[in-house]
Amino acid sequence: MCSGHRHGWIENRLPMKKLLVVVLLLAALFVAGVPVAAYLAGMDNMDDRPPPPERITYREYQAMVVWDERKELPPIALQAITPWHFYALIWCSRYNDDIEDFLTCGDRYPGLRAAAYVAKRHLDDHLKQRGLIWRYMSRAALTIWISRNWTAEQLVQELIRLKSLPPSA
Repeated sequence: MCSGHRHGWIENRLPMKKLLVVVLLLAALFVAGVPVAAYLAGMDNMDDRPPPPERITYREYQAMVVWDERKELPPIALQAITPWHFYALIWCSRYNDDIEDFLTCGDRYPGLRAAAYVAKRHLDDHLKQRGLIWRYMSRAALTIWISRNWTAEQLVQELIRLKSLPPSA
């Protein structure tokens, strides 16, 4: 009789294990899918993406000035990130009511503050929906896109253009 009782307990436990596996898989899909969905929604909320800047000649001091203004540290570099880096950024960042400061992580991701600034400036005139959530989601998405599609040199050229420093002759 004892063995039958145990057998019944095991049969009742198997459906619970299957349910737990299904719940864990759904939770993993949700966690993996949220950043991608937010990225795609943010990218869809803009009229267009900024084209890479035209090549300009500039002096090294000009590059260092615009890099420093964005609170970036030398050397000039741009770390490509993905939508999933958002979780790492939440974990290691400090929030100071400005996405440029949000993207710090102790300078683990060089160039992101500068890319966020370029994204913000581009989105000033290219957002479809301007609510707070849409603005931040689109800015984060465009920052990711810039980090993956531009070089550090292109980012510096755009910073110089936005600052309106005269290109060197």
